[in-house]
Amino acid sequence: MAAAFLAVLSWLMPLIGILSAAVIGLITLRQGPHEGLFTAFLASVASGVLGLFVVGSFTPAFGTLGLLWTPMWLVAMVLRVTRSLALAVQGALLFGVAVILAYFGISPDPVAEWRGILETFSQPLLESGVLNDTQRAGLIASVAPWMTGILAAVLYLQLIAALMLARWWQALLYNPGGFRREFHELRLDPRLAYATLLVLALAYATEMDGVGLLINHAVLLLMAAYLLQGLALVHGLVAQSGASPRWLVAMYVVLILTMPNLLGVLVAAGYADAWFDFRARLRAKGKGG
Repeated sequence: MAAAFLAVLSWLMPLIGILSAAVIGLITLRQGPHEGLFTAFLASVASGVLGLFVVGSFTPAFGTLGLLWTPMWLVAMVLRVTRSLALAVQGALLFGVAVILAYFGISPDPVAEWRGILETFSQPLLESGVLNDTQRAGLIASVAPWMTGILAAVLYLQLIAALMLARWWQALLYNPGGFRREFHELRLDPRLAYATLLVLALAYATEMDGVGLLINHAVLLLMAAYLLQGLALVHGLVAQSGASPRWLVAMYVVLILTMPNLLGVLVAAGYADAWFDFRARLRAKGKGG
């Protein structure tokens, strides 16, 4: 019932949906896939009934089930079986790919559809004088082709945030400090770095249409994964070096204030770590010293 209530709240405040998915994840991690699936089913029925009274429709409940609870249940099962946060993070990339393919399968022209959505949402900026017609048109033209990939990357990060929250709750209950160590060691499979290099090369060689559009969306999804590795790298290096946690606070403050710039730095750092494993090098240096 808690998951259902949080899901209904998430229709008004989307970030709360992470909490509802984390509840499903925690149950799956602790009690197994059958209990997790049964809880997701009951929560879907309950949120559907609540949704009927709140917004007059069952539809949002199906969206929550498809975009949050089902993928959460799947990645939680991967984590439960493999006991590897890295494998779960990598497995969740398939969810992002499914989002991209589904959007292209449903919409005959995703870019045109996003252009219409952006025109609607940017109308207040035009009316208030923040943007003029030329600026608005240029912004929409530059952003619309990327929106499906951005959506997939955001849903992927939302899923991983819920998974990590569930794992943290599990650690608090049964293994205090366990999640911290697990996150500090998060490092994606080096073979994914080779695949990423290939995808980057293909994206550079293709235009932003047809298959090239799909490839460029895949780049955004992979960037989201390496953003997670970049964050884990910073946390791990701060812990290994014995530096003050204030460095982490400062990083997140700067991240909020200069979002695009530091995001790129963290993605690049995460990808570089896939090749050089900076944390292992620092451990080796510490043992040698």
